[in-house]
Amino acid sequence: MCRCGTRHVRTLHPPPRSRAMVAGTIWNAQRVRLVGEIAIHIRQTKVTLSGPVSLEATLECGQAFRWQRARFPGRSELPVAYRGVIGDLAVAVGQEDRVTNEILVAWQESPEPRSDFEDGVSDLVRRYFSDGDDIEAIEDRLSRSGGVMAEAVRHGRGLRILTQTPWECLASYVLSLNKNIPSISKTIEYLATCYGEPAGMGAFAFPAPEAIASQEVSSLRESKCGFRDKYLHDAAKKVALGELDLSLLESMPIALARQELMKVRGVGPKVADCVLLFGYHRLEVFPVDVWIARAVSRYFLDGKPASPGRVREYGERRFGPLAGYAQEHLFYWIRTTAPR
Repeated sequence: MCRCGTRHVRTLHPPPRSRAMVAGTIWNAQRVRLVGEIAIHIRQTKVTLSGPVSLEATLECGQAFRWQRARFPGRSELPVAYRGVIGDLAVAVGQEDRVTNEILVAWQESPEPRSDFEDGVSDLVRRYFSDGDDIEAIEDRLSRSGGVMAEAVRHGRGLRILTQTPWECLASYVLSLNKNIPSISKTIEYLATCYGEPAGMGAFAFPAPEAIASQEVSSLRESKCGFRDKYLHDAAKKVALGELDLSLLESMPIALARQELMKVRGVGPKVADCVLLFGYHRLEVFPVDVWIARAVSRYFLDGKPASPGRVREYGERRFGPLAGYAQEHLFYWIRTTAPR
């Protein structure tokens, strides 16, 4: 793991692209993406996970902000497909059924193809979608935990807690303060386009902490960060200078790791817990926002109001090592189908 907290399975180097060649694309029968007069060859593979996954529940439950609905290259009939960026590689992902253990993956072929590149992409996808989690066992245990959990799990069947890059996850949740999900996504994409490296398929990787730390705070504000510019700059500076060593948080006790993250300006318990859950896969944490506080109060505490700290303690105590999965199933359910 490097100092910025990126956990590399394999270094993948997508081909460079012009920032102007993002729109106006079509696909032909040979899986070649046409951008203006330039043909971009697209490779595809099928990744089989150890258990079920729902791309819809996983990518639309609010844990990651770089995914958009899209047609899969050459497979417009697929019921579910998205485009996004995993680490430094832009990909399209799709499924032939809404819940299955297979993910179709497409990416831009390098001008100098390597024989092991496809294996690297498969490893990257498996890690990102947390292939080591026993989803069927997790869902069974949560369904039997009482309350509304059986209904929430049934609605979000196949939901997986992603394993995101810690630095990108920290920066994304710093940018999430007082913003809705579409606005967060737009800001992240704008930053990536301005300061990130090409990731293929017209997309850009999220900027390294050094790239953001080297900018003036005023220029970050122009990148649609708003008042969060100083928070993002502080996070990038602390990581770039080693004042916050993200590589150490994976094995720290939760309370200590939370305190380390809260040294960044603008990071409170909720943001810190989101980073620990989605960036480090610390499944024992239970992030609390207004939606979760409302759900726990209504469905578990007989409607009694409770502070975020009390709700977090309740969730961690009730659901134990699966608190993070319980939180995300509740969040997805109450945001999409739960009675208001």
